Amino acid sequence: MELKNINTFLRVAELNSFTKAANELGYSQSTVTIQIKQLESELGFMLFDRIGRSVSLTPKGEEFICYANEFLHLEARTMSLRDTAGSVTGTLRLGVLESLFIWKIADLLPQYHSMYPEVKIEIKSATGAALYRMLRQNELDIIYLLDSVIYHKDCIRACTSPVSMNFVTSPANPLCAAGSISLAEIAQEPLILTERDAIYRQELDHEAAKNDIELVPILEIDNLEVVLRLLKRGMGVSFIPDYVLHESIARGELSVLNVRYDAINLWSQLVYHKNKFVTPQMQAFIRLIQDSSAPK
Repeated sequence: MELKNINTFLRVAELNSFTKAANELGYSQSTVTIQIKQLESELGFMLFDRIGRSVSLTPKGEEFICYANEFLHLEARTMSLRDTAGSVTGTLRLGVLESLFIWKIADLLPQYHSMYPEVKIEIKSATGAALYRMLRQNELDIIYLLDSVIYHKDCIRACTSPVSMNFVTSPANPLCAAGSISLAEIAQEPLILTERDAIYRQELDHEAAKNDIELVPILEIDNLEVVLRLLKRGMGVSFIPDYVLHESIARGELSVLNVRYDAINLWSQLVYHKNKFVTPQMQAFIRLIQDSSAPK
């Protein structure tokens, strides 16, 4: 059985369409049809029911999916054994939350490239929910995101690190000298917050709702670099992960406010699918994140 035919089978099975699989794989539809027929001929049974324009797996086809994935995993292991000692090649498909990419991953990429120059890195930035979806559809090898510690039975967390959330503002803001501040008082300030699909915005809204407080920002924006720039110019208060703030606080450009509320603690998490074969390039990236996250 040819590897390309098995890969085509898996894409058709996932997309329920010969046409969509052909477009995604860069083949003509006739090529996909030929590959599936070759595979069915070798196996001795039909993989798909084709009724009109509808395509669906036969019972044997559903059973073969497991074997097809095992075949691809075995092939990947074989290819990794063929690599010379210390050589890591191939492609790493990484999905990452934008803020983690800017303040964490971007600084590590030159190091990764210098260590593994033959690895091609493909990066997609999205929300946590979208990253999980792409991981489950095998569009990404590994994802790096911010989330609460939620158990996903189909995923493995390779690395987790605690992330604290902080209310921050310009050092010139009178609130910096106010000592302890209530969440209700913060709600009266001009708030600059991330959009509602950000996990820390969701957690903050939940905390406010618990206390019968409504947070009405003067600005909602998903770009934390812009948020930092506005804060440094004296515009309002925001709620930001600690890894975004370290340099700005060290330079005296921003100050953390002492706000009374139940602390919202999230975790940066490096995650891959439990059925995913961990390639050498994935292993190398996991080690790099683990090393960078270790206590100094």
